[in-house]
Amino acid sequence: MRITDFKKTKQGRIALFADGGFLFSVHPDTFASMGLCVGSELDEDALRELEAETELKKAKDKALTLLSYKEYTTHQLEDRLLRHVQDDAAQQAVHRMEELGLLDDDDYAVRFARDLSQRKQFGILRIRQEMRRRGLSEEQISYAVSLLEDNPEEQVRELLEKKYPAAWEDEKVKRRAFSAMVRMGYRTEDIRRVLRIKE
Repeated sequence: MRITDFKKTKQGRIALFADGGFLFSVHPDTFASMGLCVGSELDEDALRELEAETELKKAKDKALTLLSYKEYTTHQLEDRLLRHVQDDAAQQAVHRMEELGLLDDDDYAVRFARDLSQRKQFGILRIRQEMRRRGLSEEQISYAVSLLEDNPEEQVRELLEKKYPAAWEDEKVKRRAFSAMVRMGYRTEDIRRVLRIKE
């Protein structure tokens, strides 16, 4: 297969034409690094390499764009990249972001757990659930949770006094408060003790 023409696209990529027909578009860096020009011959191996390099460049660029807006875990970033690129390119791009120090699941886990505990005032069960949803490992979750202040009954009491002060006198409010505390991830036994609910 011989490259017969190339043109710059509106998106700034290089559209390649081989044997008179459109092949695909590549990033200018990939085009330059592979030394392509009109007349270049591409066998099947070279074509696969070009496609892989193009896909990887796309994955890295997308990863950098995503990370410029918000933090991700490796699982979340790979999941987002898979909407745009092939598996292998997504995995390689994620690995490269880790090498660059732009992804660090251990650090993310510690900060995320602290944020859920302090800012959202979630209990341990909800914190663990939210961390699992982001693809963090059980080891990372356990370590991050171990760093949190663990006085669940005191946390429940403070929340109840703030949001449901009538919970100790009004049965209807007590039931509502109990359900809310469960949703926030506090253990039922801790909530029962604070509200003085018998088993």
